[in-house]
Amino acid sequence: MSDDTVELTLSAIHPDAGEPSASAAFAMRLLADTDPERLDREAGPGAYWDPVALAAYADRVIAKVSVTARRRLPFDEAAARRDIEADLRARGLDPADAAAWQEGFMEAWGALWQDPDRVPSAVLEIRLTDLSWLAGATQGREWDTAAYG
Repeated sequence: MSDDTVELTLSAIHPDAGEPSASAAFAMRLLADTDPERLDREAGPGAYWDPVALAAYADRVIAKVSVTARRRLPFDEAAARRDIEADLRARGLDPADAAAWQEGFMEAWGALWQDPDRVPSAVLEIRLTDLSWLAGATQGREWDTAAYG
């Protein structure tokens, strides 16, 4: 990493999250989540949701984006469900007992999405041309996002 680059570790919290994108717009949405008012001031109101305005602004702020350290991507939801079901059977649960099966499955499914070693993840390396977006960056900072792109 260099003075003009930030590395963000991305971890999915739901199977619908999809894969991280190497687009400048996606990276800009992630950075903007730390200061949404700034993006509105500099790129225009609602730029976060406006693909044209966001892309134009992101191209001025971000020089390069790379997705590295990909783990469990693409996510195979069917395989994850099969693994959980096999574990439930090994624990003695019977799918015929719908209530117990559903309870066990939901507990295991929730645990999967809370385990950083089991969720899909990647590192997004963002090289910026506008280093002021790194001003508030601190190592280890975490935030949730619905960024896409």
